[in-house]
Amino acid sequence: MNGMSLRDERAAGDAPRAPAREGSPARRDGVSRVERVSARRPPTALGVYVHIPFCASRCPYCDFATAPARSALRSRYLDALEFEIRREGERLGRPRVSTLFFGGGTPSLLEPTEIERLGGALRDAFDVRPVEATVEANPATLDRARLEAWAAIGITRLSLGAQSFSSIGLRALGRTHQPQDIAPAVAAARSLGFDVNLDLIFGWPSQTPAGWLEDLDAAAALQPDHLSCYPLELALEPEEAVANWPGAGWRSVERWRRRSAAAQPDDDGIATLYEVAEAFLARNGYRHYEIANWARAGKRCRHNLGYWRNGDWLGVGAGAHSHLAGVRSRNPGVLPVYIGAIDRDDQRIVDASADAAVDGAMLALRLDEGLDLGRYGARFGLDAASRVRNALRSLDGTRLLRWSGERVCLTARGRLLASEVFVRLLPDDVNFSAQV
Repeated sequence: MNGMSLRDERAAGDAPRAPAREGSPARRDGVSRVERVSARRPPTALGVYVHIPFCASRCPYCDFATAPARSALRSRYLDALEFEIRREGERLGRPRVSTLFFGGGTPSLLEPTEIERLGGALRDAFDVRPVEATVEANPATLDRARLEAWAAIGITRLSLGAQSFSSIGLRALGRTHQPQDIAPAVAAARSLGFDVNLDLIFGWPSQTPAGWLEDLDAAAALQPDHLSCYPLELALEPEEAVANWPGAGWRSVERWRRRSAAAQPDDDGIATLYEVAEAFLARNGYRHYEIANWARAGKRCRHNLGYWRNGDWLGVGAGAHSHLAGVRSRNPGVLPVYIGAIDRDDQRIVDASADAAVDGAMLALRLDEGLDLGRYGARFGLDAASRVRNALRSLDGTRLLRWSGERVCLTARGRLLASEVFVRLLPDDVNFSAQV
């Protein structure tokens, strides 16, 4: 396979502020300075992402802002989170919440009283009338009381971190739940009328196409509304949230990641697994609407569509990212630093290097509907549209893109080599060499 693989996509020009996992803009990013963030035009409606960092244990591949569930800072964190919710609702003029997403971490570890408290803060701060409201969960952490508490604050959708239906796969990923935990969790969610998404990870050490097909078959048997399938990506530089975990810290995580990376399928193997998922899920009635996401008719993740369409969203909590009035910003990912920032009423950390026009093109190309250059030009200007058109036309003959008038989409090959497309859209001063 020429060029870069699906596994390399995030490092080489994938829109760096797109969610790395369903629903979660709380991730590692480069930022350059701190500024006061003020929405030049208060949004009339926006998506809201609420980050709950607490986990029963740390998954060694995870690079999100997480912390131990029994952290001594848990109560103070929830106090800070509630304050931030109320503060941002007031600053933004109490806009309507069009979509709501509780991500993590493991939000399903919250106690019913904590869930009710956050729901109350959101209702007080915003006009909460979401068309979709999601909570992420670990299959082993659900119980009836918690699920009913989530339902009571308006949750309509459960995103379950299944990751694999293989006990070997779960051990390879360092997961603590068992395959037999997944089906009861799905049934419990269904009993409350929730839509269900299943997160799956492929490309773990020694995984085979036959084993991956068994995972997909087991997932489809549960008839989820939505499936997210991500290649295992193992960053080899320490992330900010390492400081939240006691013990051996980054060194032990790095050793695990290096061992696991050495045993992963190679680039061609990752591509094969991706193609297996595409073919299987198409046969089973799932539309491949985004590079890593499949859905039944009418069940696409509306919250994530807000990210990919470069809309307005507010992220609250440690490490959470926001995009308001064209400004991208984030909160600190280390719990004491986040709590201190909220106590001092500091502003979010602004990504001064963000380029809204570049991001808009990259994000649109992630979707099966692709990039409409007419609409893009109306939003970002004719010069930006011309630059993007010329950059993408330079790939003519590579079979990475499909054109229909002013609309351009990734082909099946283009999804595999999306980084080869995205890198052409980067500003001229970004030094990056790619071959197709």
